[in-house]
Amino acid sequence: MNYNMKKYTGNHLNEVIDLMEYSYEEPFVLHIVKQQKYEFVYLAYEEENLVGLIVTWKSKLHPNCLYFRVYSNPASSQNVELQLIQYVKQNEMVKLPLQTSLWETTKKLMELYEQLDMNIIRKTYMPKLDLDQHFQVLDQSNYDLKSLKDIMDNQQLMEQLTALVKRNYEETHLANPVADLSLKEWQQLYDDAILEGSFLLCNPVNQNIIAYSFLHETEYETELEIGWSGVDQLGHLPLLHVLAYNQITFAKRNGYAALIGEFDTTSPYALEILKLFPYDTCPVWITFQG
Repeated sequence: MNYNMKKYTGNHLNEVIDLMEYSYEEPFVLHIVKQQKYEFVYLAYEEENLVGLIVTWKSKLHPNCLYFRVYSNPASSQNVELQLIQYVKQNEMVKLPLQTSLWETTKKLMELYEQLDMNIIRKTYMPKLDLDQHFQVLDQSNYDLKSLKDIMDNQQLMEQLTALVKRNYEETHLANPVADLSLKEWQQLYDDAILEGSFLLCNPVNQNIIAYSFLHETEYETELEIGWSGVDQLGHLPLLHVLAYNQITFAKRNGYAALIGEFDTTSPYALEILKLFPYDTCPVWITFQG
């Protein structure tokens, strides 16, 4: 079946929202549509019924690809998503790679993206670590442990930390390169970190930062999230367990029940911390590009 494709102009928003709710509705994608922050949106109609749509947008942090999501009515024909993507490629000057993410359980779309020769560039594990258990105390006596609060007024250490964060993030996002940002702009990207619960380890001799791990609040009052983590050299990867242990201690001391995180397979730092989390029921978020 060939669908009637129309470019979305902001009309019939409720109809669009209703269709998105058939699938896993990501609040930020809905916000993009409501605030008209998209690059373009196309709607697929079967007679007078909206049965599919594709939303595209760009990221200031990652300007080298065009992000998209497709949504469809499960009662519609099997190929509405394919026709939407093909229509976009034929009717828009898409000069950047297309990139999208979805849960690995979304088999229909997984098969479609593979059919379109899109590549999996990253898998993201999203586990939860319950804190009502005993954790092994780790020796950190060979290093100086500091919180982000401790160094906020030390310009030299803050610049060193931010330069390390920038380097590690760029090196773990080569498939979708990062924008060229100043150190001040990079620092603003983690300025929502919990100052007392974000930790770093310094060399006691020269005070160089050798490992860091940020902690953030979440939408749930009982949970905190481990954010960006990294080390100055791969030989120091095990030190991330020391930082995570201190974040666990901080969370338990302040009455939180669990830690969560989003751990990318492109990051050796994230994968090192993932070793501390249960693995069997962890949801996996797949990112395709092509």
